[in-house]
Amino acid sequence: MDKKKKPLFQKWRYKYRLILYNDNTFEEVLHFRLSRWNVALLIVFGSFFLIFLTTFIIADTSLKEYIPGYPDADAIQKAKSNQLYIDSIEEKLAVQEKYLNNLKYLIYYGEPISKNTVQHADTTKNYKNLALYASPNDSAFRKKVEQEEKYSLNQDKTLQSLFVRNHYFMPVKGIITNKFNTNQKHFGVDIVTKAKEVVTAILDGQVIYAGYTSQTGYMIIIQHKENLLSVYKHLEQIFPSIGDKVSVGKIIGIVGNTGENSTGPHLHFELWYKGQPINPENVMTF
Repeated sequence: MDKKKKPLFQKWRYKYRLILYNDNTFEEVLHFRLSRWNVALLIVFGSFFLIFLTTFIIADTSLKEYIPGYPDADAIQKAKSNQLYIDSIEEKLAVQEKYLNNLKYLIYYGEPISKNTVQHADTTKNYKNLALYASPNDSAFRKKVEQEEKYSLNQDKTLQSLFVRNHYFMPVKGIITNKFNTNQKHFGVDIVTKAKEVVTAILDGQVIYAGYTSQTGYMIIIQHKENLLSVYKHLEQIFPSIGDKVSVGKIIGIVGNTGENSTGPHLHFELWYKGQPINPENVMTF
């Protein structure tokens, strides 16, 4: 018989065994059979376990404070304390502002501000798309009155006597930045004053309008005796309601910057006599 030739190089498969034995008696306690694959798997799973354990320890223990760039517990606590302190300061400023406004209102008006009298804009309505049209009867009546008053010889005398009889109270103290000009359809004066300054009624009268429009913001119109109207626009707050009676020098609102036509905190003040605008500077000194 021909003998089979043995290969020059024989592939050996190595197997390993991990044995645990008693050091005193040399008795085998436990053994594991190891191969290259299960050793590799053991190393992989061991690495994942170490990564998970390290992440858990760093995330849930104080060791994370030693990581560069990570804020320590004292810094986080100070940040929270500073935030609470800032919030408390803002609340105190808001309370102080309300107190000062209430104090001004109390001094000039004789009673504190009531929350029920402060009106706010109705955000459910789109004021830009409102279409307001005068009725035919109203337009005809206006033209008739304008024609009658246009050629009236006693109008100027009546107006002068009206100004002499009444003692007007300034609506607000300030500087006029935009004067009365009918050619530019600016039928009043713009008075710039301090922010949050109170606005007062110039004469005794009754409020016929108190509300908000998209162009003029918060506005008040007061009807006085002898067909005289006073108009106050761009207010931040208005206190009286429609139908309320106000006396001369009483607070009716606060200077603001509301409405699309407003370019900054100021009061737009108008005077109307029998449907005609009057220059307020001819009546009072600002």
